Amino acid sequence: MSIDLDQLRTDFTNTPLDEADREEALHLLLRERREGDADLLRHLLAEETASHQEGWGVREALVLAALLLAECGREDDVWTLWEAKNASFDTMAGLDGFLLFPAGIAGTTAHVIAGEQHPERNELMTYMSEYLEYEKLTDEDIRENVAGLRSHFWS
Repeated sequence: MSIDLDQLRTDFTNTPLDEADREEALHLLLRERREGDADLLRHLLAEETASHQEGWGVREALVLAALLLAECGREDDVWTLWEAKNASFDTMAGLDGFLLFPAGIAGTTAHVIAGEQHPERNELMTYMSEYLEYEKLTDEDIRENVAGLRSHFWS
């Protein structure tokens, strides 16, 4: 299937995509992402997450979907990114922790702290705290890591 990105943007919930289709769509979005693509990216990441819950390893498409969603900069996407990271043992190890800060350290952390009713809140807060303490990251470091990961996919 050759992906029609404009059609996919308008009808992604009714368009069946297999692993190869999702990867093609994500590579198109890498080059042609628009401001309104966050819902499509959430959908693609959710599909990749579900696929990874049943397998081994970390496919490039999962990392790319997480990167593109993180680049949208919305603090509430931390939950979708956390779910992807927790899909399996391999995704926990293979999906970079810096992607869990889509709205920067302060904005994302404040959002997680405020999410008292979210069932994953405590686990995510613990992970974020330990990750930041170990890595000693700043928002600038996160931006550089995101840019480096993007350049990996761009080439």
